[in-house]
Amino acid sequence: MTLIIGAMMQITSEGGPQPQSNIIFSMANQDIASVNSLGHVKGVAVGNVTVTGVVQAVDAETGKVVVVSQDQIDVEVVQLKAVRIRAPITRMKTRTLMPVYVMGLTSGQTPFSFGNAIPGLTFHWSVTKRDMLEVHTRHSEASVQLPSEHNFAMNVFGKTKGRTGLKVVVKAVDPYAGHFEGNVRELSDELQIQVYEKLQLLRPEVQTEEILMSPNSNLKLQTNRDGVGVLSYQVLDCPSKAALIQVDDKGHLSSGSLTGTVSLQVISQEPFGVNQTIILAVKVVTVSYLRLSTSPTLHTSNKESLTSIPLGTVLTFTVNFHDSTGEVLHSHNSHLTFITNRDDLIQVGKGPGNSSLTVRTLNVGLTLLGVWDTEQAGLADFLALPVQHAINPGDSLVVGDVVCFSSQIVSQEGLSGIWSSSTTGVLEMHPKTGVAVARDIGTVTVYYEVAGQVRTFREVTFKVNYFSIHLDFSTS
Repeated sequence: MTLIIGAMMQITSEGGPQPQSNIIFSMANQDIASVNSLGHVKGVAVGNVTVTGVVQAVDAETGKVVVVSQDQIDVEVVQLKAVRIRAPITRMKTRTLMPVYVMGLTSGQTPFSFGNAIPGLTFHWSVTKRDMLEVHTRHSEASVQLPSEHNFAMNVFGKTKGRTGLKVVVKAVDPYAGHFEGNVRELSDELQIQVYEKLQLLRPEVQTEEILMSPNSNLKLQTNRDGVGVLSYQVLDCPSKAALIQVDDKGHLSSGSLTGTVSLQVISQEPFGVNQTIILAVKVVTVSYLRLSTSPTLHTSNKESLTSIPLGTVLTFTVNFHDSTGEVLHSHNSHLTFITNRDDLIQVGKGPGNSSLTVRTLNVGLTLLGVWDTEQAGLADFLALPVQHAINPGDSLVVGDVVCFSSQIVSQEGLSGIWSSSTTGVLEMHPKTGVAVARDIGTVTVYYEVAGQVRTFREVTFKVNYFSIHLDFSTS
């Protein structure tokens, strides 16, 4: 585990006795790093230290506490000497997307090492020629515009052909907090990116089709004539390229271990005696990078992007695989691992596809999410998941108050959601307007749901407003 001063990462554990007892964490040197009962490790000062996790139990015969199982990890606390932009490719086609993120000097100094440091860092991106390259914050496809403190990772979009520079400046909110070596105020890095146009036929103006596959992957072909015409598939190229792909009579396409391009012919024999033929290029290419995309899109009443993810939201993250030009692959054989820097703020589950996961936001705070290809450590992507309340007001209120709860989240059509209270005896509220009356003391959960989009919530406490009047009847 590598951290900068002020950054935090949570230890997770597996194995040991089942069911697992409470784990006791201890730090060999509290002056270098600290650890709490939840396994949150925080960098304090530059150095190396060991964290020990111990599972204890009571011996049935002696009655003494014994160590049943234990393990250790090494923690390195560093200051950032420099930063570098991790860009998987430097030449990309127009209309393609590429994720970029900030790294330290070594491969161990990932966004997990500094992305949640306190008092924190800010990340400022720029391009020398804006008409060629656009830089978008992560989650922008979900209409979330992250602030600069969470922009250690961005998406780069090739707009028009040309060569341009991409630059990041990383600033320390407090230059004396020890985030940077020498207490400098900022670090920066810059690289050049070439954007070029995709090859197209202008005369005649026809669309050329191609299928992109990674080696040793599979793809089921589907046409608009399935179940209507009699379909047949054939690889057209010479026998020397037969090892590139194979296809059966059901349209199951599989690639071998070699890379290259072949032609695939698809014929549909129509019941009325006409044959239709298409010829596709099938390219077997290696995966150059992967990219996380966020859904669904979150809509607001003022048409502005959110700056954080609403508490209670369920997001789907899909991994897209790209070749060396930025094009998206149609099939792959990667084995993915999703990792978070802490597991107490979000709940991660399996997504609808093999290359996706769902995240349910459970508590307010910042979680860092990373994805790796288990067989190629260089294929990785990172993003920040800042979660905040989307319901106002949220402070402690007084019994008898009439409160008008509000949220800027609406449906795609601009319609407001439905309000509800977990305990109507404490808080009675109108389901459409959000106007509520506090009937009694206690803590309730206020829910706001936009069907099919989000169900956010917030806990609100109602108290009695105590006051007193003091009268002075003393005489002179």
